[in-house]
Amino acid sequence: MKIHRFKCSAELNQEIMNFSQIHKFDVDETLSEHFTEWLEHHKDLITREAEYLKRHEYDDPIETKIYKSIKYYYMKKFTTEPPKKKEKKKATKIDPQIMQQIKADLDHHFQTNPDFKPSETYEQFKKNDDPLIKKSYKNQYYQIKNKRYNINERQLS
Repeated sequence: MKIHRFKCSAELNQEIMNFSQIHKFDVDETLSEHFTEWLEHHKDLITREAEYLKRHEYDDPIETKIYKSIKYYYMKKFTTEPPKKKEKKKATKIDPQIMQQIKADLDHHFQTNPDFKPSETYEQFKKNDDPLIKKSYKNQYYQIKNKRYNINERQLS
C-alpha cells in the first residue's frame, strides 16, 4: 500500500521535537545549517525511517519531509500560545408558542411551494424586529428542509 502521508517513528518524532524546541527562534539560514548537522548526527535513525518509507512506496526524500514538518509544524507548535477559551453564550430560548407558529408557517410554505426562500416568507411572518425570531425562523427552515431532503434521499436508494 502506497503512503502519501506518514507519521515518523516515536523515536524520530521525539528527536524532531527536541530539535524544533532548541531552534524555534532560528532564522532560515541558521536553521538549515543546524538541520544539516542534525541529519548527520541522526543518520542511522533517518536511514531506518527512509527504508521503511521506501518499502511502502513513499517517493519523496525523507530529509525534505522532516525539514518541512520542523519548519512549518513543530516550530509553530512551540512558539504559539495556546488558544484562549471562549466563554459560551448563555442559550436564549424562544417562546414555545412562537416556535409552533414558525413551524406551522414553514410547513405551509413547504406544502404550497417547496422552492420558497425563507427570507421572503419571513417578511410575511415577521411579528417584530427581534433578531432571535429571525434566526430561529431560518434555522427551522434549514432543519425542516434537510429532514425532508434526507427522507427523499433514502427513498431514492
